[in-house]
Amino acid sequence: MPTAVIMPKFEMAQETGKVAAWVKAEGDVVKKGDVILEVETDKVNMEVEALVAGVLTGIAVRAGEIVPIGQAIAFIVKPGESFSGVGPVPAAQAAAGAAQPASSRPAAAASPLAVRLAESLGVDLAVVKGTGPRGQVTREDVEACAASQQAASAPSDGKVRAVPAARRLARELGVDLHQVRGTGPEGRIQPEDVRSHLEAVAIKQTVVATPTKPVAVQPEPAVAPIPQGGFALALPGSPAIRRLVPLTNIRRTIAERMTVSVREAPQFTVGLDADMTRALAVVEDLRGGDAAGNQPRVTLTALLIKACAWALYQHPGANAAYQDGQIAEWGEVNVGVATAIETGLIVPVIRQADQLGMRAIAARLADVTTRARGGQLKIEDLQGGTFTLSNLGMFGIDHFTAILNPPQAAILAVGRVAKRAVVLADDRIEVRPMTTLTLTADHRVLDGVTAAQFLATIQRILEHPGLLLE
Repeated sequence: MPTAVIMPKFEMAQETGKVAAWVKAEGDVVKKGDVILEVETDKVNMEVEALVAGVLTGIAVRAGEIVPIGQAIAFIVKPGESFSGVGPVPAAQAAAGAAQPASSRPAAAASPLAVRLAESLGVDLAVVKGTGPRGQVTREDVEACAASQQAASAPSDGKVRAVPAARRLARELGVDLHQVRGTGPEGRIQPEDVRSHLEAVAIKQTVVATPTKPVAVQPEPAVAPIPQGGFALALPGSPAIRRLVPLTNIRRTIAERMTVSVREAPQFTVGLDADMTRALAVVEDLRGGDAAGNQPRVTLTALLIKACAWALYQHPGANAAYQDGQIAEWGEVNVGVATAIETGLIVPVIRQADQLGMRAIAARLADVTTRARGGQLKIEDLQGGTFTLSNLGMFGIDHFTAILNPPQAAILAVGRVAKRAVVLADDRIEVRPMTTLTLTADHRVLDGVTAAQFLATIQRILEHPGLLLE
């Protein structure tokens, strides 16, 4: 029987998965181990490989849709098997994936113009019959399919047909799906249909209020000017909303984790300034030590990671977490680095940073940063952190307070390095490159004194980086 491609589970708490993109199309020949689609989890995109060789068919979930873990989203048909009324797949075709190089595989199942048109019309290419060369789907095929789906869009059983993502969005926005016109396959409601419906309703029901007198109820309320790309909320006196932005998986995870962090962990902060004169000199020396450019570029963030790792080794009480009424001190020093990407904030981890040199840390940091911004991180890149560093100095921020990254007991916020007037021990005033360090700590694990001692150790390392050579 055909082999089902199911929505896989990558994390313990994962309940759903979102199809980010199909790498292979309906009817493509695949080999065992070929990447057939990408799945978006709460943190990163993961590749899903074919478990057997054959022909990919029965794609039931479009890119962007969210389905429960374990649900079949497609099938792979092996030689001699049939699927959904389709005759047996010739053995030569199903086995071709194991024999043909990538360059000789069949052409794409749809023309680029057809793909773009299908996306705009909400048509699933998997259900479109191609009439082009070798069965390729053309623009005319997509238009014909869209017309037939429009004619048969009304369900006979009275149930609302909507993808899971549209149902979730409707619940969040309070939209009745019975009033939404679906543009997807068989009239299925898509997330964009929910937004379009809400936008249309808001425009119709907007009431213009003046700040100097009560709003008069009119038989036909006036419509406020709507900015391009936005709409107004249908409540008297409410400000206009430019747009509603559904949460991405990453943004939803950030919201949930930070809410839990603030609600459950009693957090406090301590801060001090550090003279970065010697630290900057060390970074500059390491940058200039390889004139040929064969070594990874050492950055100030790499030195900060090393300083934090050294201090965590000296203060194991800070390298800990509160778990089930106990304090768990970790046996590894794994420093996470808060990294901004297009869809939100993630924290890739530099493992066993206390055992790495500056260049090794710089190499790992450059690798995970590049892969993070390219959406190529793996789950293991984001797991196992015992402490987090958040550096906003490159954005010109002098001082900020970070929220704990649960279950970790501490997080360090670092501002920019800027020239400031400093009073020295002999009362002389000099201009020095200074930065502000702010440590947020979990009071269940650390007291004020222990947090202050830990932060002072980081300061000492940055002001005397030669201690790292001990």
